Amino acid sequence: MQHPQFTHWLDALSIGTMLATLAGWLPSLAALASLIWSCIRILETRTVQDWIARLHKLNRERKK
Repeated sequence: MQHPQFTHWLDALSIGTMLATLAGWLPSLAALASLIWSCIRILETRTVQDWIARLHKLNRERKK
């Protein structure tokens, strides 16, 4: 996403949704949506992207 402030709000909403679901205030579907959003955000981080690139590089080298 282009707007970090908007993304931070969505992250906070996601955490709040997970907590509300654990407290029994929201249905499980909301927790699932929140979990998917959190996983996507983690996958977008620079660290994970570097790990993925390194794994692809190792995989390509093994095939040679």
